[in-house]
Amino acid sequence: MPLHLSIRFDEGYFARICYFFHYRLPFKTRISQPFQEGQTIHAVGQISNEPKRVDFNFHKGAQRDADMPLHLSIRFDEGLFSGKLVYNTYKDGNWSENEQRIKNPFKPNEQFDLRVRIINGKYQVFANRVEVGSFEQRLPLDGVCFFKVNFTVTNPLNDIDASRISATTCISNSKSRKIKHFQFFLFSTGKRVNVNLYRSNREYALQVSIRYGEGAIVRNAMTNNVWGTEEREGGLPINKGEIFDLTIINEEFSFQIFLNGERFAAFSHRGSPTDIETVEIDGTVEVLTVTVNDAIGV
Repeated sequence: MPLHLSIRFDEGYFARICYFFHYRLPFKTRISQPFQEGQTIHAVGQISNEPKRVDFNFHKGAQRDADMPLHLSIRFDEGLFSGKLVYNTYKDGNWSENEQRIKNPFKPNEQFDLRVRIINGKYQVFANRVEVGSFEQRLPLDGVCFFKVNFTVTNPLNDIDASRISATTCISNSKSRKIKHFQFFLFSTGKRVNVNLYRSNREYALQVSIRYGEGAIVRNAMTNNVWGTEEREGGLPINKGEIFDLTIINEEFSFQIFLNGERFAAFSHRGSPTDIETVEIDGTVEVLTVTVNDAIGV
C-alpha cells in the first residue's frame, strides 16, 4: 500500500516535499515528530464488498497495550455497533467508559476518504470531505509515536500532513522546480479564493480564482507581467461554505485541474512548465491541508 508522507522544512515560507512508500495492511508507522495543532491525518481507499471495520489509532508505544489517545473504529458488521463510527481512548490497560458513537457515513464498495484534524483541543473528523463530528482530546498527544490503520478497503493511501497550516494563508516554496502535483483541502466562507502558482520572477504561472459571487472559476496567467485572456468555462460546481479538494497537475503542455476528484478543466501553459517556485492561497478561506509533490495523479 502507498504511504504518502508530507514533510515540512522552513525557508521563510511553508515548504514541503512528499515521499511515497509501499506497505502491507494493517499499516503501522513510527511518527518522526510529535503531532501538533493544525495537523491532518488522511486515509483514502475503496471500501471492500464485505467490510467488517476500519480502525484508526494513535499509539504511545509499540507494545500492544500502549496507551491510545485516539481510537476511531468504523464498524460495518459488528452486532450492536454495526453502522457506527466509534471514538474512544485506551489508558493503563483499560478502555474509557465514555465511548462516543455517531452514524457510520461510509458504505461497502464505495470511496473511503477519512481525515482527522487536530484542532482546538479536538479531533475534527471528515468523511468523504464532509465534517461528520468532532471529539474532545481526552488524553494529551505528548508521547504519541505510532500511527496505525487497519483497513478492510482496497487501494488504500495514507497521508500524514506533517505541517501546521495557517487558517488564512499557506505559501509553499520548492527549489527543485519539478513540482507536478498540488492538492488543497479548503473551506471557504468568503466571496473569493485565489490559488496562485508563481514563477521564479513572481509572475503568475497560473491563478485559479474561485469567485462565488460570479458563479465562476476563472483561470489566467501572466506573460511579461501582463495578464492574458481569462478562461471561465465550466461554471462553479462547488458551493460557498462547502469543504472541497482542489487538485492541480502540472503536465508537459498544460495544467489539469480537478475538483473533488473530478476533472474540471485544462489550462495550457503560457510559460515554462518547470518554472514553478511558489504556491500561495489568499481569500477568506480555512486551509485544512496542502500537499505539494512530484508525483502525477489525483
